Amino acid sequence: MTLDRDIIELARRIQGESGDTVPYQKARLAAARELGGLPVHIMSTEDRIELRAQYTGESMDAAGFAIRGGTHGLGLDHCSGEQRSFRALLALALFNGNVYTGPTAKWNYAVVASYDPVMSPRRDRLVMVAERAPENVATRLLPAAKGSSRGVPGLRYEDTYVCHEHVSVLLRHLPTGARLTITGDPAGCPRGGKRSVGLRDRSLTVDQDLMTHERRALAEVPPISGDAATLLAGLVSRYTLVDRRGRWATSLSWDPLERPGVERRSEPNVLRDGAVRRLWGAGDSWEFRWTGYPEPHDLARALTHPEAGIKGARVTSHGDAYRVLLGTASLDLCEGED
Repeated sequence: MTLDRDIIELARRIQGESGDTVPYQKARLAAARELGGLPVHIMSTEDRIELRAQYTGESMDAAGFAIRGGTHGLGLDHCSGEQRSFRALLALALFNGNVYTGPTAKWNYAVVASYDPVMSPRRDRLVMVAERAPENVATRLLPAAKGSSRGVPGLRYEDTYVCHEHVSVLLRHLPTGARLTITGDPAGCPRGGKRSVGLRDRSLTVDQDLMTHERRALAEVPPISGDAATLLAGLVSRYTLVDRRGRWATSLSWDPLERPGVERRSEPNVLRDGAVRRLWGAGDSWEFRWTGYPEPHDLARALTHPEAGIKGARVTSHGDAYRVLLGTASLDLCEGED
């Protein structure tokens, strides 16, 4: 049964239980809220902030920073073109790793999953809340100065500040101009005082141009179409997302809902050798194949959900494989290494 039919059925039940004193439109809104199908565009800013925090795990303050200022919907995909391009590139780092040895797997960005970050995507920057060790995460992301493949090519240290007694590290990606903030502040504070120069002394800074090995690494990345960039960026924004009704979750390292049937993903080979992830393609056509977490249908739901999904995205399935479609682009979601 489709979500629309579920909503209609529940709305009629609400009407019936009220003795037909509740108008149908009011009953339909109540049913949509209950079933996770609210028309987000008609909600107030405060309601959208609360709803976003329920899905992302952000604090209300962090969700508020993201929603206020004319952001559309829940703000997970409403961003500048620079941010979209950077997040698409970031996806190729976050979702590639272990035995897969493609170009972006060498950037060693997949290790970020071990820090259990909460993504707080905003219109003009991506904020990653890593309460345990923001400076360690930033160090993992920044490229090395002497030809190492580690780190995201073109990412640079820009500043460090303290907000609410937590350290925040501001990074900038030179090729796109996009900003990335790694913070220990649950509120995801966008600014602060009390600067620190600890990372500056041992990191590549915004004053240092792209190096030859970085240009070579970026040249190995296939072209990404506009619709495909939205899908790949959407993976980053939904890096750790939990359905507010407890039906799906997208964490890469465990099941936040602790569902008994999902425990099988902690299989001996995954526990011993780590999860395998491969996200690759070109132009409009991309495929994400992996072992471990999350369930493929969970990720498909997150990308196409009425409230928390990408606007206009839809899904088809064949067995355990799912294809998310947006405009002319497709993203296949498949379980397993081959």
